Amino acid sequence: MRYRSLTILLLFFIIVGEYNAQDIHLSQFYASDHLLNPSKMGDFEGDFRITGNYRNQWKQINPPVNKGITTSIVSFDKTFRLRSQEVNAGILIAHDEFGGINFSTNKILLSGAYAFSLGDHNLRAGVQTGFVFRNSDLSAQTFPVQWDYPTGSFNTATSNQESALSPSLTYFDLNFGVQWSKQFGKLHPKVGVALNHLNRPRDSYFANDYFSESKERLRIRNVIHGELEYYYSSKLTMQPKFLLMWTTKANDFIVGSNFRYKTGNNVIPAIFGGVFYRNGIETNRDAVYPVIGVNYLEDFDLGFSYDVNISTLSKNVDRKGTFEVSIIYIAPNFNSKRLTIPCERY
Repeated sequence: MRYRSLTILLLFFIIVGEYNAQDIHLSQFYASDHLLNPSKMGDFEGDFRITGNYRNQWKQINPPVNKGITTSIVSFDKTFRLRSQEVNAGILIAHDEFGGINFSTNKILLSGAYAFSLGDHNLRAGVQTGFVFRNSDLSAQTFPVQWDYPTGSFNTATSNQESALSPSLTYFDLNFGVQWSKQFGKLHPKVGVALNHLNRPRDSYFANDYFSESKERLRIRNVIHGELEYYYSSKLTMQPKFLLMWTTKANDFIVGSNFRYKTGNNVIPAIFGGVFYRNGIETNRDAVYPVIGVNYLEDFDLGFSYDVNISTLSKNVDRKGTFEVSIIYIAPNFNSKRLTIPCERY
């Protein structure tokens, strides 16, 4: 079992490492708890969890390179039980890149969470912290002074005259989140709230702004998410979900549902699928995307989705949008959660 777990861990790093920001976001937001809410570390039934996510979007708007925006994430979290207490820890490594100007964001974040109960209510709280590294290739960008009037185009061989502009940026990030859940017969709801960029890190590529108090700072990104598991029968479970994120005037809203069906097969014990809809509050519609997936050998969940663009951009990209895949491995826990006290009489 030990060598099997090590092999699986290495496999995840190899698969996700083959792929290549804005704040990173996913259509399958429920398949990356590290991005969703740090309090969800350890929110699974098992010993540890490894998650891989890959997303490729908008490659049609950047011909002939056709790279668009690619996102790859690998994360790991584990549950530690200390008597009746539950403490959880995790790590996330993410890479996000826009091929048009070779702009990339890399994140290394550590998370910790604590879970406890108040009667029938299950509560979780978590903190996430780490570093974000952003890089941009200035040679792939154009500036007003590079405009060549005789040819009517930009001449990248001309100096951009931006001596104070740095191609890279590094900052420390801090996120916090909480979650509530409770079992109501066949219903199991979960609702969480997260606050990202609590420390308001400075966000400027100008070197002379480093010590300036007026330097641009990231706004706090607010997240509210919820999910419900309704055990319709012994084989079928309904899983509606929603996500609302906003910062200043930008926002994102996703709602939809998956349906999970137990097949009774040993190799593919369950299959799942559903449909989700994304738009902004008081803004134009964005996309509709179907999700399909399988559970493999009880330990793996493989999910696939494709965004069908229905925004005003759909006319230019022939309704093509985003392909996304998620892989979740949960190692079974063979340790008993019950404490046994020997009886001298027997």
